Amino acid sequence: MRVLRPAAFGRGVRLLATGAALPARVVTNADLVALGAPLEPEEMEKLTGIRERRWVEGDEATSDLAVGAAREALGRASVAAEDVARLVLATVSPDRLSPSAACVAHAKLGLGAVPVHDLTASCSGFVYALDAAARAVLTGDAPTLAIGADVRSRFVDPTDRATCALFGDGAAAALLGEGPPDEGLLAIGLTADGRGAESVYVPAGGSREPASAETVEAGRHTIRMAEGPRVYLEAVEGMIGTAEALLEATQTRWEDLALVVPHQPNRRILDRLARLGDFDADKLVVDIEDKGNMSAASVGVALDRALRERARVGDLVLVVAAGAGYTAGAALLRVDAALLAALRPGDAP
Repeated sequence: MRVLRPAAFGRGVRLLATGAALPARVVTNADLVALGAPLEPEEMEKLTGIRERRWVEGDEATSDLAVGAAREALGRASVAAEDVARLVLATVSPDRLSPSAACVAHAKLGLGAVPVHDLTASCSGFVYALDAAARAVLTGDAPTLAIGADVRSRFVDPTDRATCALFGDGAAAALLGEGPPDEGLLAIGLTADGRGAESVYVPAGGSREPASAETVEAGRHTIRMAEGPRVYLEAVEGMIGTAEALLEATQTRWEDLALVVPHQPNRRILDRLARLGDFDADKLVVDIEDKGNMSAASVGVALDRALRERARVGDLVLVVAAGAGYTAGAALLRVDAALLAALRPGDAP
């Protein structure tokens, strides 16, 4: 895993603000049972740690959530949309196969004539977007929006025991700009192992298996997870391995961290992450109980909440994620006073 360290370029990249957006519709475990889920509500919570999640309504799509999160970040940073230099949107559920959801968000936000694009890294998407945005800032594109947004409810089979309780919808945004080398994004690293490309996937709808009456009838447009135990292990090992590689590269120890913000796939995975990392469980940010797994948005939504509610000036925060395709990424942040002032105005951090 190669690690990007902005200070190596004699520059810094800091978070100007973050934002999040969730649909209004709440779907409980009991609601899933009414839709045909083959598990009792209590069993779903025991297996996943999830009591409820948010799902979009019929007229909502990924770009709507992305725009909501972006506007919140822009408002908190007091940055006008026309001043944004670039937008990177991580998603596996764009509004349409073409054009990109980023282009749709571009128009809704009223950005200027700037580059925008989607990227796909499943549940690691927000960290991948942070990396792309940081590199853009280092080459002069500031401020840059990094967004993770997904509508997974449209791809859930409520009768599938392996996945029916897991997924929710949401979006998270981070606005990145220039800063001193010892603040903000200190380091970020990404990796992938494409041999896991069919660990969690949607079989039909792409160029290999285009949509047809037959694929719809066979239910091949919903999320499949055939090897749940292997996915569980790969998620834990992916986050631990990536985190430890980043910590070693930055000569940081688990005990130096104030907060650990992981992707939120399953409560059991989060608990195991804390045990294997051998860090104080109080440092772990858990945000899954009422949101579920929002794919690219999960770790960003958890980070936004952690920064607003728990972070202090000078804290080291580790953000780590792993996802389908066995993608993984980790970022090390140092919280600065200006960021907390934007997120918690009037509150002395």
